[in-house]
Amino acid sequence: MSAGPREQELLSEFQNKRERIQITWGKITELAAEVTEHKLVLEALEKVDKDRKCFRLVGDMLVERTVKETMPAVAKNKENLEATINTLKQQLDAQKKDLNEFQTKHKIRIRTESEVAAEEAAKPKEGSKPGAAQGVLVSKS
Repeated sequence: MSAGPREQELLSEFQNKRERIQITWGKITELAAEVTEHKLVLEALEKVDKDRKCFRLVGDMLVERTVKETMPAVAKNKENLEATINTLKQQLDAQKKDLNEFQTKHKIRIRTESEVAAEEAAKPKEGSKPGAAQGVLVSKS
């Protein structure tokens, strides 16, 4: 028994929404790592003479500045990254809410591995293909 075209469209849209959530989460994780790097740089620069030379990568250019000139720029970048993370977290929350509403509206549920295993165990073994129960989304219209 195969799902109708409407069900396939709904499941595809559901998967797209889940993928967007994963992408947003990945970006948050990436930016959080950058914030940590900025914190480490600021901690290291605090211990150094403020008139000492340091180098900073700006785009593709390595520029020479003093520590006192560099620290505010690094701190500002860190603040901007944190603000971006907060914005992405708000978007993530909205995406999750949208996904949950979509899932509820269209009665989509995600089967657990134990449910799939139980269904496989209950089926006759004849003509079954390995991995045939890989689909984990079920729509009950």
